[in-house]
Amino acid sequence: VVVFSYGGCPYCRKVTRGFEAEGIKYREVDYDDMDDGEAVRREIAARHKQRSVPAVFVKGKFVGGCNDGPESWMGALKLLSNGGLREMLGSKL
Repeated sequence: VVVFSYGGCPYCRKVTRGFEAEGIKYREVDYDDMDDGEAVRREIAARHKQRSVPAVFVKGKFVGGCNDGPESWMGALKLLSNGGLREMLGSKL
């Protein structure tokens, strides 16, 4: 699980805290810590049709932001609460 975020983003914190509470291992990548962070953010937005942060990926698949995404099933916290994230990870954490 990879979370692209900004340090001061409250939705990013909600996602990472949710993952931590459920024992989900993740890697957080802060756009501000990248030399080309804005370019990476624009590429993710263009490719996945979502501009907000966080941008969450599970096994390389874009799953949306905190609560939403361009498709109705998307949203990291939604997937966490409905078991979809565990299913994607192939684990019964």
